[in-house]
Amino acid sequence: MTWIDGVVSALQRNDVRRVAYLPDSALSGLIERVESNEPFEAVSLAREEHGVGLLSGAYLGGERGVLLCQSSGLATTINALSSLSKPTRIPFLAVVSRRGDLGEFNDAQVPFGYAVGDVLDDIGIRNRRLDVPETVERDVDLAAKSAFSTGEPYVLLLDATLTGAKDEF
Repeated sequence: MTWIDGVVSALQRNDVRRVAYLPDSALSGLIERVESNEPFEAVSLAREEHGVGLLSGAYLGGERGVLLCQSSGLATTINALSSLSKPTRIPFLAVVSRRGDLGEFNDAQVPFGYAVGDVLDDIGIRNRRLDVPETVERDVDLAAKSAFSTGEPYVLLLDATLTGAKDEF
């Protein structure tokens, strides 16, 4: 089973149907799977913080959702997470390709990509780094259960060692 299979299986098991995403090469296989899989309704976004709004509205309408993006885009959601999701206890899952660490070629990706976990901790958003394919399904399943049972977002950070580093050297 690939990490993508694990994510899809765990999302289905937790009745996650709404998928908000921005194109990302590290997540392209996952995005293609959810776009072609009947239980999911995938919505392409122009900006990541729009995903927080879309998933908040979906939750208020009775649907569970997930945001798919890269860590530099997640940086634009910090205000929405800390002023909407956290205080109003609107849960969703975020599956984020983590840039800025091993194999990174783009200097602009390093500052937030490297600090993303600490920033999320500072605003009280639970998060976890995933880097082992064998535990992805379990970790996504538990993160979804945590998010939807506690009423708070949960961010999963996928390392390049899991998704594959971009070969731009």
